[in-house]
Amino acid sequence: MNKERAMETAAQLMQKANAAMRTLAVEFTDRGERFALFNAGTISGDVRFGLFPRDLLTTGLILRDPEILGESVRFAAHTIGTTVDPKTGEEPGRVMHEWNRVERNGLLSRYNACETSQLLLIAACVLLQAGTPNDLALLERLGPALVSAGLYVEAHIEDGLFVEDPRRCGAERYFAQATYWKDSHLPGHREIAYPVSYALVQAQTVCALRALAALSPPLALGRDPAPLLDLAHLVAEKLWTCLWDEEKDLPVIAVDRVSRIVGISSDALHALAYLEPDDVPPIRLERTREISALLETPYGYRTYAPGQTDYEPGAYHLGSIWPFEQALIARGAGIFGLGAVLEGASRVLLALEALGFPELLVWDGRSLSAGGCDVQLWTCATPRGFLNVLSRDQEEER
Repeated sequence: MNKERAMETAAQLMQKANAAMRTLAVEFTDRGERFALFNAGTISGDVRFGLFPRDLLTTGLILRDPEILGESVRFAAHTIGTTVDPKTGEEPGRVMHEWNRVERNGLLSRYNACETSQLLLIAACVLLQAGTPNDLALLERLGPALVSAGLYVEAHIEDGLFVEDPRRCGAERYFAQATYWKDSHLPGHREIAYPVSYALVQAQTVCALRALAALSPPLALGRDPAPLLDLAHLVAEKLWTCLWDEEKDLPVIAVDRVSRIVGISSDALHALAYLEPDDVPPIRLERTREISALLETPYGYRTYAPGQTDYEPGAYHLGSIWPFEQALIARGAGIFGLGAVLEGASRVLLALEALGFPELLVWDGRSLSAGGCDVQLWTCATPRGFLNVLSRDQEEER
């Protein structure tokens, strides 16, 4: 889909996307604080997924909407971890995964996300740059939570790698099989041998450290930006050394205590949305672009390439196409000048024209269908996300 067609299609989808998003709106009060937020997804009008800070913060980042960013940041800060809890996965400074109580085998999903604190810092930085004096005042009030999130991120960095380990909360494992957004399971690994480092989270950590450095002076957070920027540089370097398989010349999805989980997944393309051009060695960028062809479909990029362990075209995180991820892949492609990748991601708009705003898409090589929730929050943000990327790309060409 060429740029002009993509912009036209995205603009035409906006009204429907906004209407679908309004069906997910919810207001509630907790500990005297009232919030106007959005459930993550519904099926036939019934809530399937409630409040997820990851989804809320990511939606705000895709939209670049100060109002949604502000409420999402406020909610994440309000519910940020303050103690250690082996049942929920809570740690001080760890942003919540899921508000609703979901329990299995004596464990709760409540704090089963390792990158939500990074997203809080990134979202707060975007809000600071794009917001109003009222947003600045809000962020100043949330300063202690932002400091806590920053300390959480730094505490998890070991020799330049962001390391996830349930022992930090006194547990041996989590409710979730994986604790980044692809939280069903890793390919060939129904169980993770902790500690583990995820490549996509590594890139998000680079961006979060830079966000904290940018937030600190105007919000008087008491952090020296220079060491944070130096640490961000080190974390970026490790992405292409410790989290790249030299023998196979492929990105590592994750590395745990016993193995390197290597594969062609959307994580490498997705990661570019959180990086800057100087972060990526040209040879690694070219290889990432090259292998992206194996993920490409007529409707965007799969989460995982065919022919690999556990691949299925409809698998939740190992073969399906997630519309929201296409908006982030497009952002990264715009940053790194990958025009063909941007065009490939934009084809998801054709699917949204046909199917609305579902959680995921299934392309089996012959037919396209929707999967998961039939209305998903961050899918509703996708048309505006493409307009943001394509408009900026168009301005840079002038």
